[in-house]
Amino acid sequence: MARSETVISVFVASPGDVADERSALETIISELNRTWSKTLNLRLELIRWETDIHPSFGAYPQDVINKQVADDYDVFIALFWSKVGTPTAVAESGTIEEFQRAYEKHKASPNSIDIMVYFKDQAIPPSKMDFEQLQKLQSLKKQLGEKGGLYWDFESTEDFENMVRGHLSRVAQAWSQKLISSEKNNEPNLENKLIVVDEAHEDEDEYGLFDYVEIYEDRLSDMNSAFELMSDATVKIGSQFNKRMLDISNLPKLEDGSYAQADTRKIIKLTSDDLTRYSEILEPQVSIATSSRTEAFDALSKGISISIELNHDHEAVEDLKSNLTGLLSSATSAQDGLIGFRESVLNLPKLTLQLNKAKRVAIKSLDRVLAEIRKTIRSTEDVLDTIYKIELAKCNDTLENVS
Repeated sequence: MARSETVISVFVASPGDVADERSALETIISELNRTWSKTLNLRLELIRWETDIHPSFGAYPQDVINKQVADDYDVFIALFWSKVGTPTAVAESGTIEEFQRAYEKHKASPNSIDIMVYFKDQAIPPSKMDFEQLQKLQSLKKQLGEKGGLYWDFESTEDFENMVRGHLSRVAQAWSQKLISSEKNNEPNLENKLIVVDEAHEDEDEYGLFDYVEIYEDRLSDMNSAFELMSDATVKIGSQFNKRMLDISNLPKLEDGSYAQADTRKIIKLTSDDLTRYSEILEPQVSIATSSRTEAFDALSKGISISIELNHDHEAVEDLKSNLTGLLSSATSAQDGLIGFRESVLNLPKLTLQLNKAKRVAIKSLDRVLAEIRKTIRSTEDVLDTIYKIELAKCNDTLENVS
């Protein structure tokens, strides 16, 4: 059985240091197309130099790409990490030249293109570090702000996948509304994007909304369990810390006002052992929390893409928002508590080799936990923002239909 779809072209521009994210983008668009082709009659078509550009000649190499792409795209995605790229005849790099062309298209017709810019906020290996390139990246961020642009940071490929899946959901929603408006007003400008597809050749063996919700809830439960164990361990060691400090204050003092070294060293050893055991509890739990968060928000973002119109169950959506708001609140509270405890550990005096080593290990574990909590907060905020934006678009569309 044949049906029509509207093709929305997505051009991805980047230097060569974000290959993982470029590949992830291709996978995500393929996944989402299986949903949108049926729910919105809309399909994204990814344009990349790897697959859509052939060898040729022009005024300079980037000119070849410009001519073959011809700015014939609807969504422009730029990715950066450690560099802006190689200079061209007219710009700081090929990627920046491509951005400038997209921005000119936006200025001429703001509704004709969506521009999305992302920066990878991950440690750069020393072998890849180029301070001149880093300065150009900072200059680019400043220029984006001056142009009224909002860019997004991400810390890993997994974070990028979850983030861009939600962002593309908003783009799909916006283009769906444009198509509806175009049909109502008999505007022909989108007709050249229509294609006919044969449903008989589509793969039907895919996860559904309830599958993704179940995966999300299971992994969220695992994540919460891991955080609870880490929280309990932090409360326990905090109590032990207070006891150790009290034990030291209760030690009998020598004539010179100091404490007996043997008694003090015994308490220091117990404190070191406490920190070591604490780290041993945190390490496996933060690994569980990381994998659970990645799977949970991956499933949730896919589920949101399937239910992009949010028509299936308003009460379920409200429950989800309440759930995510609660997660955000608890994660923020846990972060504040751990930052304070980390400061206490860091301020322990350097009294023995064992204590110093235990401090370093504990600080390293706490930093991993705090980094994971920050990612959880970021993922939660992004999903909530996606839901609110989609609801707002639906509300505006309803008001427009009523008027």
